[in-house]
Amino acid sequence: MDEAASVMAAAATAVLQQMALDGWAAARSRFTAFLARRRGTTESQEGAELDRMRADLAQARAAGDDEALREFRSDLAGRFRRAVRGDGEALRELGELAAEFTVEQHQTQIRDVHNSVTGGTHYAPVIQTGSVGRIDFGGRS
Repeated sequence: MDEAASVMAAAATAVLQQMALDGWAAARSRFTAFLARRRGTTESQEGAELDRMRADLAQARAAGDDEALREFRSDLAGRFRRAVRGDGEALRELGELAAEFTVEQHQTQIRDVHNSVTGGTHYAPVIQTGSVGRIDFGGRS
């Protein structure tokens, strides 16, 4: 796979990943702007296409239809290929978008989080979250 095909595949994967996540609005905005600029369409046209694809993708995922997922990825890669068409600057921009919105495998894990704080007065910060890397608070050790 050449560099251009690799970038287009990565961008298609990033879009499909984002369609299933809470950050879809930001990704949608950036990818529709890119596609509209590069394909000579409007953002509303590109956004409507991506919204239809997202709805169809949700149904395919619910049905366990892996073939549909491959078709969506191929369709997106084709859109990106037509948007880039030998334009090195467009390819670079698409690569940056793909990198910005690609979700690493460990980030896509969905966890159920159940937090509760009970009792009386608490003399320290209470943080409710699914996971926290490292947090240091000033004050007593």
